[in-house]
Amino acid sequence: MPDKLIDTNILVYSYDTSEIEKHGASRDLLKKIWEEGGGVVCLQNLMEFFVIIIKKVENPIDVVEGKIIVEDFLKSDKWKIIDRDADTFLNAIDLVSEYGIHLWDALIAACMKENDITEIVTEDKKDFEKIPDIKVTVPF
Repeated sequence: MPDKLIDTNILVYSYDTSEIEKHGASRDLLKKIWEEGGGVVCLQNLMEFFVIIIKKVENPIDVVEGKIIVEDFLKSDKWKIIDRDADTFLNAIDLVSEYGIHLWDALIAACMKENDITEIVTEDKKDFEKIPDIKVTVPF
């Protein structure tokens, strides 16, 4: 499987069972990545995932379990973890200016560009589809 960035919302749906259809599709995608590789996340995605899964979903998990899940991503050889730096931030500001997108999505897009990741799996296609050279896949 070619590398694809898996956005926060897909990570959350894969662990949160409150939306059955989205949970099933997301869980199946992540299961495939855990077996075959090709998954990419920004540290930002994991941070957002952690906050949402322990506080903002219908059935939150406890902090310890949330940390274990994050550690599994960080330790796995099936997942590539990418991060931002000061230059990424400046590149993201340029994307905000040029395409009128949210900073947080621009940071993810800038990380993707810096790491030659050309596809994102997300339900948030509105902002990402504005950026040239990024393919948006909605799994639902």
